[in-house]
Amino acid sequence: MMNTHTRPAAMNFDEFQKSWRQMRNNNRNPALVAFNRQSDEFKFCVLTLANREKPGSFRLQEVGNAFETFDEARRKLIIAAMNKLVGWGRLLPRSFSDADRYLSD
Repeated sequence: MMNTHTRPAAMNFDEFQKSWRQMRNNNRNPALVAFNRQSDEFKFCVLTLANREKPGSFRLQEVGNAFETFDEARRKLIIAAMNKLVGWGRLLPRSFSDADRYLSD
C-alpha cells in the first residue's frame, strides 16, 4: 500500500511567525494596537528612534500614520524602537516633580 500523505513543507521560524500572525485578526496584534492608540508625540519619538537605526526610513509627514500603512520592513523598525522605549521606561520612576528643577548649591 502506498502512503498518500505528504508532509507539509518545512518552514523557518520567520515564515512560521508570518503565517501564524496573518491568521489572526489585526485587532489582536499588540504592536499595531499599541502604536495606533498613542499620540503623535509618541509616534514622533518612535519614528525618530527608528530613523537613528536606519536613517531616512521615515519622514516627518508620516508621524500621524497608522501602523498598518507602513511596509513590513519599516514595521519591524517601529517594533524595535517601541521595545527600546519600553526598556527605558522600566528605568524611570512614574513621573518627575517640577521641584526637581532646583539643584543644591
